[in-house]
Amino acid sequence: MDEARNRRFWSGWMRAGDVGIVAEDDQIRIGAAWIRSLAGEELSPIDDPEVPVLAIGVERDYRGRGVGGLLMDALIAEARVKGVRAISLTTGLFNDAAVRLYRRRGFEEVLRRGDGVQMHLVLEDTSAD
Repeated sequence: MDEARNRRFWSGWMRAGDVGIVAEDDQIRIGAAWIRSLAGEELSPIDDPEVPVLAIGVERDYRGRGVGGLLMDALIAEARVKGVRAISLTTGLFNDAAVRLYRRRGFEEVLRRGDGVQMHLVLEDTSAD
């Protein structure tokens, strides 16, 4: 989390436009998912400044129990309420569980680069705008 490339996801939390969900088990935080719009130096070469980027993490002992799916469902629902039109993410193709989770939630692959994949989820059809 402290690596420079990851700091952009949480540094200065919470700022305007951030949307986040925390999972707890008996008042112990076991995971979180959030989206954040990035700007300036925070943007990677493949980021779209108009599309917030997703970050998600689940404590190791709770992985494989559906926590990630619950976090994603709640985050997507909250993003819709907040008027978010799309969500972007980048993950490693080696992370089969994450890629399956994202695909089940409707994310589609838009770019492959090395062992990484960028995926987008459109929440609101903007073709009529």
